[in-house]
Amino acid sequence: MRVRRFVGDNVAETMGKVKRELGSEAVILQTREFREGGFLGLFGTMKVEITAAIEDKPTLGLDTPRYEFKREEERASKVPPVSDTPGQQETLQNDLKSMHLLLEKLNQQIEVLGGEKKVWPSVLQKWADRLQNRGVSEALIKRLIGDVQQILPEDQWENDSQVYTRIEAEMRQICGATGPIQADREKPQVVALIGPTGVGKTTTIGKLAAGFSIVDKRNVALITADTYRVAAVEQIKTFGEIIGVPVDVVMTPSELQVAMNRHKDKDLIFVDTAGRSPHHDLHMSELRAFLKKANPDYTMLVMSATTQLADQLKIYQRFKDLSTHFIFTKLDETESPGMILNFLDQSKLPTAYLTNGQNVPDDIVAANSNRLVRFVFGEEKRCE
Repeated sequence: MRVRRFVGDNVAETMGKVKRELGSEAVILQTREFREGGFLGLFGTMKVEITAAIEDKPTLGLDTPRYEFKREEERASKVPPVSDTPGQQETLQNDLKSMHLLLEKLNQQIEVLGGEKKVWPSVLQKWADRLQNRGVSEALIKRLIGDVQQILPEDQWENDSQVYTRIEAEMRQICGATGPIQADREKPQVVALIGPTGVGKTTTIGKLAAGFSIVDKRNVALITADTYRVAAVEQIKTFGEIIGVPVDVVMTPSELQVAMNRHKDKDLIFVDTAGRSPHHDLHMSELRAFLKKANPDYTMLVMSATTQLADQLKIYQRFKDLSTHFIFTKLDETESPGMILNFLDQSKLPTAYLTNGQNVPDDIVAANSNRLVRFVFGEEKRCE
């Protein structure tokens, strides 16, 4: 048997290579889709790989000596006849059934690689439709439903509880680690919020400060370096007055250092930064200078759930070396909550908090994988 591996840009091209090299009787052993090139698994070119095999058949040419033909006849005459027993018939039928199922699975794999929307068995199609309606990418849907097909026996596909449990387990793996702020009584914990403009950093920092001050009874201070927007300064001062915590406004990294020294008796110091464009090198340099003075224990990259995946990934690439955790905001404003799952599948930081509304100190919860999964499925409408 000859086994060959073929690679092409799509299924049609790769299957053409198989047919040309091995002929129409070749058997498909495995198909897969992968990215070639790119950076850290991103922006690579999608490729299709098919592993195929063909059985080598011995041939007797016209110039074959006559005594070889005679030997073949003699061997054939010595082969004992096969008795067609009921047990053998049953075994043959089982083998044919297994081959039929294998071919069906191979056809399904080829459909996946063809770039068209996958049509699943009817009992699983409803799950694929539900995930698609929630904004989960086609690639992730194939993974999630494919995992169900591989792990669960076919007779359990109609069991909604079993299917949900299988999908939920895989989604929790994708969501990865989570980690809220752990206040340390021995020294002040410094928490800085960073990210692009318009994602809700100031409102989020007000929620965090209020929660730790009012609910957890911690000694808290607020510092804002977001002096580019008058509204942001006024907003954070208002938060401070309402919850009864001091607020410092700083213009330079040196002023930030002075303010932090003034609040070294606090349990928690929250530092609000100006929204920075990931495409603006000068702005990013200024942000680095402030963070160097703050030396935060937590640097939360604030991401809006309403941002498109391509933009989210660009933001992540620019801010990731400064960040320790994610905060996802505006969960109440997105029509595609599955975008968060798509994003987390391609990023590595833990998620700390989720926000869902403008109410301070409400509408914020510590993130965990169960909450993220329920949100993607549409089972958690509010931050509770």
